[in-house]
Amino acid sequence: MTTTLQDLIDDSIFISTEYQARLAEISGGAEWTVDFSAPSFTLQSDDSVTLTPYLLGTESENRGSWIWSWQELGHFPERVVSAAVQTRTGGAQHGISELTTDELPLDEGLARKLTLAAKTLTGAYAHYPVTAGAGVRAWILLEGSQLELDAPTVNRMGQVMAQALQTGTAVNHLRAVDSYAKLRGAHIAWDTEATAVITATDGALRLWFDQGKISGIEAAEPTVGADELARLAIAAQDQREQLVAERDEVERLAAAEAAEQMAAREAQAQAAAEEAAREDEARAEAVRLAEAEELAAEEARLQALAEAEARAAEKAKAEEVEGTVSTDRVYPNADQPFDQEPTEDAQPGRVTTSTIADEDIVTATEDEDNELLTSEGESVQTEQTAGSLAAGDLETNQDQATEQAGGDIRLAGAAPDFEAERAEAATKPQPKEEKKGFFSRFFGL
Repeated sequence: MTTTLQDLIDDSIFISTEYQARLAEISGGAEWTVDFSAPSFTLQSDDSVTLTPYLLGTESENRGSWIWSWQELGHFPERVVSAAVQTRTGGAQHGISELTTDELPLDEGLARKLTLAAKTLTGAYAHYPVTAGAGVRAWILLEGSQLELDAPTVNRMGQVMAQALQTGTAVNHLRAVDSYAKLRGAHIAWDTEATAVITATDGALRLWFDQGKISGIEAAEPTVGADELARLAIAAQDQREQLVAERDEVERLAAAEAAEQMAAREAQAQAAAEEAAREDEARAEAVRLAEAEELAAEEARLQALAEAEARAAEKAKAEEVEGTVSTDRVYPNADQPFDQEPTEDAQPGRVTTSTIADEDIVTATEDEDNELLTSEGESVQTEQTAGSLAAGDLETNQDQATEQAGGDIRLAGAAPDFEAERAEAATKPQPKEEKKGFFSRFFGL
């Protein structure tokens, strides 16, 4: 037969209500303190009461979820989480996902329902919701000698059932009544599904059911004697002790599981740290490369700037050489005057360096000299247009003309003495006839 979460709730709803009433009696609304490292739950009443706490889980309004304490073992002592692990084990046996899922979305009354189901599987029937702050509440189970119940009576059992039914938590009342009678060591006899008789030390009660719900309670005659009730009380005690023994075994399993989880978390943390270190190193390397590239670019820029400045300085120095004139100063408004093609009818000039005989100069008439001067003047202008003659060439022609004339050069402006010159020329050897150049004739040599 399949067991559901609601079945487990029905199994513990009545006995849980009786234990909660007992907890209220001994606490008296006093302040409390909890220490999971001890572990201890202390009620600050007139007579201080210390109980053993078992942390089941927490509900967070901000997060909107319930988290079982066994989600990450190792954060609490194994004894503190042993009841939660025992609940998980029982939930796995019955296939109840709510008891084996580490985190659940919050629903109205979910934490209380999970706690009631855990009571059935652990045998710890008292609980306390501990406010942890920031909208978080921790649900713990409590055990201790101060919580032990007195022998069951039909009067007490009737009050407890009536109180529990007011919460509306129980669904299957037949199952809830049968479980409660057995857990309290009372005797229950079913006549039909519509009626049952519970016998305790002080008498008996008859319960009436209508469609699985309790519809009435009345006094009845006991169906068993004291010996049977004693045997049932021992059976109920054995069942609780068996659950405690299972919890002790679960505690050892929880310790081993906690060690594995802690090792896994440490390995994960180590891997995360190594990955973070690699990422940091990669980022640092990227920064170094970026800085190196930026430095190289800056050096290249500075190098290019220095080269440009050097070329500009060298150019400026060349332009400032004394005695030099650049074309941009000679032709400030011309575009590359030195790079022009000559016209098609341009003719190169020519300089004549031959000489003429002295007698040709002497016998020449003034008109002929003037004509010659005019003709040679045009030649000079033509040659000056084609290209200038070097000063050295002029001096060479003058020296040659002087040697060929065989005498001193007459000063300009002196009156010519043609008779004396003829007489002097008659006594000198006649030079070889040679045509004089333009400069010799021009200067009267």
